[in-house]
Amino acid sequence: MLKRCLFFLLWGTLFASPQVTKDYSKGKDLAEGHRLPMALLFTGSDWSEPSKALMDEMSQNLPSELVCVQVDFPELNTQSEAILTQNHALKEKYHIKHFPTVVLLNSREEEIARMGYPIGGVEDFGEYLRQVGRRYYILEKRFEEARKKKAVGELKVCYFEAQDMGAETLAQAILQEGGDVVPELMLEKYIAVRGTEEEAVLREKLEALASRDIASRLALLDFQEKKSLAPLERFIEQFGEKSADHCWKMHLVLSEFLEEKEKALEHAQVSHRYAPVGEKSNIEKLISKMLSSESPLESQTESATDCSSQAFHESSASETY
Repeated sequence: MLKRCLFFLLWGTLFASPQVTKDYSKGKDLAEGHRLPMALLFTGSDWSEPSKALMDEMSQNLPSELVCVQVDFPELNTQSEAILTQNHALKEKYHIKHFPTVVLLNSREEEIARMGYPIGGVEDFGEYLRQVGRRYYILEKRFEEARKKKAVGELKVCYFEAQDMGAETLAQAILQEGGDVVPELMLEKYIAVRGTEEEAVLREKLEALASRDIASRLALLDFQEKKSLAPLERFIEQFGEKSADHCWKMHLVLSEFLEEKEKALEHAQVSHRYAPVGEKSNIEKLISKMLSSESPLESQTESATDCSSQAFHESSASETY
């Protein structure tokens, strides 16, 4: 607890003034020396109005816990040859296509997040960057603690938070740590190594888990790769009676790809029956389109493709398409 308190105290007091530079090497040294995040501000200072607004805001309200490097591409260039060469190298390295773009890096030059400007709902952009950087370093410490304690649940949470932030290097480090022991991370690792020798080993481990969640993801992945409906049909046959809420998506895909219109409509109706509320309107549109080109089915009898025969009979009689 004491260590955590000291961490927050140091975070807020490391710098007495903001750090802004156009020299990437200087910015990198500052970030490394004080273990601070570094924001690369890719701008077009004399032709992009959002770029001008970004630099105005950052010059007036730059947080002290952040190193900023402006990587500028003015239409009328007045930069030195060294800065010009540096900026083009950074633009290529970070695949910048739009201006302004802000790339947030950790002290090891690994990408934490990237964003445009302005961001809807964000009034203080400098504070927003500070919070993202702070969140990253806290997440990094949480990962280290989870790794030492082998806390599999925390490893999973850290991975998906890193993915959500766009901190790909950290996400991959977490995946390497937990990809052989945490089922959800094992699946993510399997997706990453498809086409390699490790794929078959991980597939065997995943199938041995007999998890409906993982089996549904594998079925959809196989469908996407093989362009075959067989993996979806096998999943419904194996898990449908046990899990109505897991197979609605399988029925939806089947309805969109089956050539036999009557069977396609049947799968769409079953999908609608068990889909989450937020998905029902889209499925209703699909069913309406089917019915507009075909005579509506009068019968909705129980079938082998239903997710759950008991749930099928309990569904609302007032539901129409």
